[in-house]
Amino acid sequence: MEITPGILTSMAAHALREAPLECCGFLTGTGQKIDGIVRAVNQERSPTAFSVSPSDLFDFFRGLRRSGRHFLGIYHSHPSGVAVPSDRDVRESHYPDVSYWIISLLHSPPDIRCYRWGRMGFEEANFEVPARAEHSPR
Repeated sequence: MEITPGILTSMAAHALREAPLECCGFLTGTGQKIDGIVRAVNQERSPTAFSVSPSDLFDFFRGLRRSGRHFLGIYHSHPSGVAVPSDRDVRESHYPDVSYWIISLLHSPPDIRCYRWGRMGFEEANFEVPARAEHSPR
């Protein structure tokens, strides 16, 4: 799986902006390359939980169908915890085919980790961050 550097930066910025509450959102792309982000509103307004309203989910999936892009991931922050799925994260994981990203704000820069649903629950997944394209002098 590949994720563009700008998406990682955007996730971290969203987490920092919403702290001390959890932030959440969706990641989109094509194939195995994540290059799109859709920030969501955490209707829980909680430092330890998140949820997205049914109407926001509907709008997200309707927009996805129109765009021809794919739903590749969900992200949320742990403002005062480590970047490891909580018991609630495990219980409420409803999309087994997408990646789950957690942003911990315990350190600077934020620790961002990726997980996939495996045979024994969430398993940490490796991801690649391609180098930003360098512009050659003209």
